[in-house]
Amino acid sequence: MKKIKLLSLLSLLVAITFTSCTDDDKGMRVYGGDAVLNFHNGVSRDVFVFSGTGFTEIDIDYGVVKAVQGENTVTLTVDTENSTAVEGVDFTIVDGTDELTDGEITGQFKVRFLEGGAVQAGKVVKFKMTSSTLENAVFNNTYTVNVSLSCPINTFVGDFDATSWWLGNSTHTVEEAGPNAIQINDFWSDNAAAPNFILSYNDAYVVTFTPQNTGYFVAQYNGYIWARMSTDATQVSSFNPCTRTMKVYVNYYIPNVGSYGNKEEVFTGI
Repeated sequence: MKKIKLLSLLSLLVAITFTSCTDDDKGMRVYGGDAVLNFHNGVSRDVFVFSGTGFTEIDIDYGVVKAVQGENTVTLTVDTENSTAVEGVDFTIVDGTDELTDGEITGQFKVRFLEGGAVQAGKVVKFKMTSSTLENAVFNNTYTVNVSLSCPINTFVGDFDATSWWLGNSTHTVEEAGPNAIQINDFWSDNAAAPNFILSYNDAYVVTFTPQNTGYFVAQYNGYIWARMSTDATQVSSFNPCTRTMKVYVNYYIPNVGSYGNKEEVFTGI
């Protein structure tokens, strides 16, 4: 009986709650503020200028939180105090002025990043917006670009000298092994079926790989030595396609037995 009374009371409270709702409470509130400007499609990105291309162009999207009225001019500006990249040296603004007219909610700018000013260490440029008719939002009002010089993968592949815990000093050919993948040929010389060390990389040339069997059998432990990524999160494998250098951090282990620890494998293009 008490449970029935409690359920009846809850039903009454719910009914009161719903009958007292306004359109605002139901999530039907219409935004009544200003059409403020913001970088609505992300506020940062990495840009690579590849050696030999001259420049790289990107589009920077922006928008307002509700459709504008009338004609509104929006200009892309540079926060020079907080930027290390210099306009005219490292980049040029190709389309830096955009018009938003009745009913529009999005626009776009275009910026060109120049090879002549790009460096592998990278530079930063921060963009903002100004308009005489539209205010800036208090959110997403700065767009950050990290730009650096890079080289295409075909300038990286070739012959390399290895200074290796695994093989000592040796020479290997590095080849492309598919989209965003390379292989170090015959690095697992004891594995006749799969002798190549297969590596994946992202747009920043950070290297990852799946566990691979070296093919080296240790009779004492009745198991093969395998290679996996370093267990130390601070050891990030990567390569520089311009200087043709690569470091791969490998943890060598025997499954269900133990590990030989994290080792550094260094490759230098020749």
